[in-house]
Amino acid sequence: MAKTAPDKDDAGEAEAAWTSSASDDAIYDKVHAAIAAQDLPPGTRLREEELREIFGVSRARVRKVLTRLAYAGLVTIEPNKGASVFRPSPRDAREIFAARRGIEETILRLLAGRLVPTDRAALEAHVAAEAAAEARRDWAEMVRLSGEFHLRLAEISDNAILLRFLRELITREALVILVYEKPGQPSCSHHEHQLILEAIAAGDAARAVALMDEHLANVEDRLDLDRETRKGIDLAALLSAR
Repeated sequence: MAKTAPDKDDAGEAEAAWTSSASDDAIYDKVHAAIAAQDLPPGTRLREEELREIFGVSRARVRKVLTRLAYAGLVTIEPNKGASVFRPSPRDAREIFAARRGIEETILRLLAGRLVPTDRAALEAHVAAEAAAEARRDWAEMVRLSGEFHLRLAEISDNAILLRFLRELITREALVILVYEKPGQPSCSHHEHQLILEAIAAGDAARAVALMDEHLANVEDRLDLDRETRKGIDLAALLSAR
């Protein structure tokens, strides 16, 4: 039997479905990046109609993206209230740090004594960038670089599952910092990162783990879990710029 050519309508539908999926990913990435960068404060309402207008898509597609963000723990969806950026409670904050300790200990044990020269040089350069941000008192950049340092360790460990879990925890921790960090106190220290890096390079897993535990405890101690902050946000201006 002769083969028939693919139906043009079917091909068009397949292409449209792919384009739709890619667009949904782009919307997800924009909102996710805004949350990770602390530009969308915890508790910010994410109204479906407003997002539909910003991105020029249907409300059904907006709802699908919000559901994905909720699954990642970055958005809360409540009946009759809609979606909002996850607002961590003090208990949430402590649980996030507890989970990070377990994941980062595993990453450090994978890395200790196995750093190649190029990876160590890249991490040293990263710590230097953190020091420069601290010198110019750029708190937002310090927070961003701090999270990236930990993610770089996870990337070098070459364990995709650990990297994925840590990425989401660090994004959620950014919301914790935004709500509870004491004014004028950076959440992370490049000095502590340098010590951790030196222990990894020396192959001293036990010391690296102990330093990381102390490091995360220091970050937690810089938080005031009885304090909350709120600020207004122009959702359209922020996401359109991205």
